[in-house]
Amino acid sequence: MRKLPQYSFNEGFYIWFDVDSKEEYYSTPVYMYKTDFNDDLENHKRRIVQEKDFYKKKPSKKDSAPKHPATILYPFAEQFGRFLISLLNADFSSFNTAYDTFFYLYGFELLKEYTPDKELMNTYSNEEELVKIMKMVYDNSYGYLTDIQYNFRRCVDFIYNLNGNEELKDCKPTSKLTASLVTHYDDVYTYSSNIEIILDTYSDKYLKYGNQTIEKLARELDKNDSFIKMTNVYTSEKLSNIAFVILEQFVKNSNLPIKKCQYCDRYFIPSVRQDELYCDLPNEDGKLCREKGAKQTYKQNLEKIPALLEYRKAYQKKFMEVARSDNNKKLKKDFDSWKKTAQGKIRDYKQGKVTEDELYKWMMENK
Repeated sequence: MRKLPQYSFNEGFYIWFDVDSKEEYYSTPVYMYKTDFNDDLENHKRRIVQEKDFYKKKPSKKDSAPKHPATILYPFAEQFGRFLISLLNADFSSFNTAYDTFFYLYGFELLKEYTPDKELMNTYSNEEELVKIMKMVYDNSYGYLTDIQYNFRRCVDFIYNLNGNEELKDCKPTSKLTASLVTHYDDVYTYSSNIEIILDTYSDKYLKYGNQTIEKLARELDKNDSFIKMTNVYTSEKLSNIAFVILEQFVKNSNLPIKKCQYCDRYFIPSVRQDELYCDLPNEDGKLCREKGAKQTYKQNLEKIPALLEYRKAYQKKFMEVARSDNNKKLKKDFDSWKKTAQGKIRDYKQGKVTEDELYKWMMENK
């Protein structure tokens, strides 16, 4: 049985999960191409961030493209299920979009069978040489990538009743996933093989905890018997197999669903509540859909509810009067008083204390 790498390594992909903290951890070498890391050494983890430039950190050799080695001790950390979400949302239509939406995060270790005759090297002499090889891997794997993305989208849509899919809506996601795999409902069942599980052992904890005294460690465990977590690690050379592991683990161990954002239509996992409508994924302008969606909902409410529309009109009119009043303190005081009262009336309406007609009547009488 394969063992976990004890120190840094330049090949392979390993992933494991902490259901309690709602995080997944993976370790794999990644090229320092438009990529940097934020390290959290205290908690033994790091997060990948995307850069616009070729490098943020200075390369060891001018214009070289080094492959950053991985370590099990300091894995990359993400929200539980985010790898699968990234696959579902990835834009594989071109190399640049595929890299920017997926491969900068996860590298190319899961596409070993689509690499050129020689292995991906640890260092490239310049950016052009590296990009040329990565584009070859992308071109060779394009059909595979689009196929598995289609299959996982279809499977997730079925399990979580997305895109108008109402089949077996009353069944649990775990039941639907198992039934779909057993009956070959889609091709996702073919991705459940070629996965190795590396069982956790106490001897593997030495690298992380072996420098502590036995007294200190015993005291920590006495306060919290799960201080040292035993976690199995999954590994494969196929992207489809790792995605399957994550789907299975997420469906079985999360009480949150996978949803589609009502603003951008991307897949997402709610942060806290099952009824969240908008994702926390950024848009091209850097703003999150959660922020954009709230503004959109507010605007739609204005268009639907006459009383709120009248409030907005009156607010803008009074605000402009104050702005043009050359610091008229009385006008400013009257505006602040009106705004406070009007917002109180709107709050009462939202809480069901006044009707829409009563709110509209007040707005018209106090414009």
